[in-house]
Amino acid sequence: MNALMPDRPLGLYIHAPFCRSKCAYCSFISTTALSLEAPYVKRVVRDIANWGRYLEKPVLDTVYMGGGTPSLLSRRSLEAISRVIRGEFDTSGLLEATIEANPGAMRLEWLKAARREGWDRMSIGVQSLDDALLKRLGRVHDAAKGLAAVRMCVDAGFNRISADLLLGAPGQRLERVLEDASRLVDAGVEHLSIYILDLDKQCPLKSQIDNGLVDLPPDDLVAQTYQALQERLPQLGTLAGPYPQLGTLAKPYPQLGTLAMPYPQLGLMPYEISNYSLPGRHSIHNVRYWQRRPYIGVGPSAAGNIGALRWTEEENITEWLSDSGKTDIQFLSMEESLAEIPLLALRMQDGVNWRALRELAEERGLGGLVKNWEMELFPFIARGLLRREGENLRLTAEGALVSNQVFQVFV
Repeated sequence: MNALMPDRPLGLYIHAPFCRSKCAYCSFISTTALSLEAPYVKRVVRDIANWGRYLEKPVLDTVYMGGGTPSLLSRRSLEAISRVIRGEFDTSGLLEATIEANPGAMRLEWLKAARREGWDRMSIGVQSLDDALLKRLGRVHDAAKGLAAVRMCVDAGFNRISADLLLGAPGQRLERVLEDASRLVDAGVEHLSIYILDLDKQCPLKSQIDNGLVDLPPDDLVAQTYQALQERLPQLGTLAGPYPQLGTLAKPYPQLGTLAMPYPQLGLMPYEISNYSLPGRHSIHNVRYWQRRPYIGVGPSAAGNIGALRWTEEENITEWLSDSGKTDIQFLSMEESLAEIPLLALRMQDGVNWRALRELAEERGLGGLVKNWEMELFPFIARGLLRREGENLRLTAEGALVSNQVFQVFV
């Protein structure tokens, strides 16, 4: 592992699997057995400490605790996890520490404790401000609690706040998504992650749809709403004072380009297929995934990536806790590593530098592979789903709606 370590900072992802109840659309690894918190924290603290010691206290520049609902952890548990991170990693250059929370599972004192421990970015699972839809989705909060959660994070001192919104849910009045986005930004949100409902994995809502009990909105209506968001979100929100700097984002390959954030527009600008932010308020940790920068994953189902090495922790929470599960480990071939570059970079607003990708492929003796991709991508370009801009190839707004079809070229 040390031999694979890059000469750049690491990211750390921690999966906290606890939820009060399982949402109808969720396929993430989670449990409602809150009694498992103590053994979970013990294992997570041990794993974080081991990673830090094995890698000889590496430099860490981003931390992200997702779930599940991390805000269900006790203050003592959060403090224990925060303490071991500071003790076993070099956090002197930490750029961002994000923690996820759900409305209805947040307390002001807990949020203030999280800020004291160094967590500076909050990601809130609002999903919608439509009470009827929230109930249908199995959420444990209503719209009032969603907005109150944002204001509570502001009061606790979080200066970077993100919220999730779901698009394309059964019975959703899609025009409400625009209204919800505006209300959240007015409440203090500076970053929005807007996800089109994806039911490729088994979950209660998928079963209801498969059995004809509920219907999804028509694809063309979802597409219209997505495109309306592209036009509306840049008009929302303002930042006082000078424009914040985007920071130095280490790039493993030259073809990944820069983070597209047009200035001097002040609204929420798209920087990835599903993510919009005010200038300088993008998720630095999530960008590292799309730029293939290294990160460690801790917790059940957590993934990690260093060089050509990929691994995923045991998904079964009971087996993970007892150390009886297995970690899925994979070393990418040269072809797989090359394919990851456009597969992930095309998610970003500025796309992939195709000329640099072709040159890198030639250096690795894989020029023929890129030529095959070019032939397969040509129909997408002809249909206006991909666009060439200088040396870059990027998805258009229409292409983003069918991005999975484009990505299949590289799988």
